Amino acid sequence: MKVSEISELMEVAGLHSLKIEECDALEFIPEEVMDGNPSLQHLYIINCCSLKSFPQGHSLTALKILYIQNCKKLEFLTPAKREHQFALEHLCIGSSCDSMIVLPLHLFRNLISLSIWNCANLESLTITEGIQEKLTFLEALEIRDCPKLVSFPKGGFPTPNLSSIWISNCKILVKLPDQLHTLGSLRSMFINNCPELVSLPEGGLPFMLSLLCVTSCEKLNLGSEWGLHKLKYLRQLEIEGGCKNVKSFTEDNILLPCNLSSLRISGLSNLRDLNGLQHLTALKTLEISCCNKLQSLPEEDLPSSLSSLCIKDCSLLIPKHPNKRKRLV
Repeated sequence: MKVSEISELMEVAGLHSLKIEECDALEFIPEEVMDGNPSLQHLYIINCCSLKSFPQGHSLTALKILYIQNCKKLEFLTPAKREHQFALEHLCIGSSCDSMIVLPLHLFRNLISLSIWNCANLESLTITEGIQEKLTFLEALEIRDCPKLVSFPKGGFPTPNLSSIWISNCKILVKLPDQLHTLGSLRSMFINNCPELVSLPEGGLPFMLSLLCVTSCEKLNLGSEWGLHKLKYLRQLEIEGGCKNVKSFTEDNILLPCNLSSLRISGLSNLRDLNGLQHLTALKTLEISCCNKLQSLPEEDLPSSLSSLCIKDCSLLIPKHPNKRKRLV
């Protein structure tokens, strides 16, 4: 049920799912609303600009899905609620909760997905030291547009089933989560527009990774700590910007994994040639763009598996083998 007026809200009862949207006068959700809906499992709160607090009781602990958007005054976790465990399986907080500086993950041990975006003052995700329980169910983590984010839980994420990480537009973030290489279920990883990020954590990338996208991280260099050549399950790789140390892919510390099927490279300002790709015998798609020092394709043939080749905005590159170029286009 969707409500937009306080009077409507006071009349709801027996609901499984409730959406409160554009209820501008609402400053708090009355206890009666939660008490009258003991089976409520899905709660969506959107564009409630005056909302400051949830009920002070324990009624939120039964929710499975909580979605909060454009509620900047809302205090998500009061001191009293920091003492409770929540049954939430999906938590989304966007453009809301300006008072939230720390998000204590150990309160949400049943989470399957966590999405945080545009939380203006969020500085860290934490797990209280000494907590032994793992976040066993967490599969997807998305954090984007959090301008003050600086840290993740000390020692990394205790998330054995995490399969996807998306970190984007966190302007002062210097380090990724520790112990990334221990996340044995991680399949996809997107890191975008983190201009202060300088390196990957010690231990490198997870062994089972199949998709890696790193874009607009200008201080990040591609080196041996990535361990790309060890990632035998990696199928899709995208690198855009940064990596100023890369001139070629022939150096031992930046060898690409042989089972890649898709490779996209853009904005590598010092890339001079594409040598080092011949061993990519599964490569089907290759896209190169905005590499203004790129001067030549490999002297030997490109991988015979290649079915799609796109090269654009590489001002120094002049095709030497028109027939081969025609065959690949």
